[in-house]
Amino acid sequence: MRTQAKYDAMAGVLSEIGLEVEALGEVLCRDPAFAARHVRELQAIDLIAQKQRALAAILVSGMCEQEMGKITIDSLRSRFCGFLDEGTDACPVEDVDPGDAGYLSFWGD
Repeated sequence: MRTQAKYDAMAGVLSEIGLEVEALGEVLCRDPAFAARHVRELQAIDLIAQKQRALAAILVSGMCEQEMGKITIDSLRSRFCGFLDEGTDACPVEDVDPGDAGYLSFWGD
């Protein structure tokens, strides 16, 4: 199996899990009293989903340095900073729709 095909398969699983985790958070947020009592835990659930989507995007890009450079989650970015060469244009970057919140949106905003 080609390496990129393996990355794509892993990215697909990460994306699916991210959607499931995010859906769980959304269900838990439907109860305002529960949400008020568990804000930190709900934020942690969202962060897990964000990390999974960020990792999926990196895998789909073939571990592209530019995709790694787009990581805005500090804890994840610090783990990848050793792989980044800010002066290198390792792969092309597609234009991003500014109206699209992307894979790092917080609670779907």
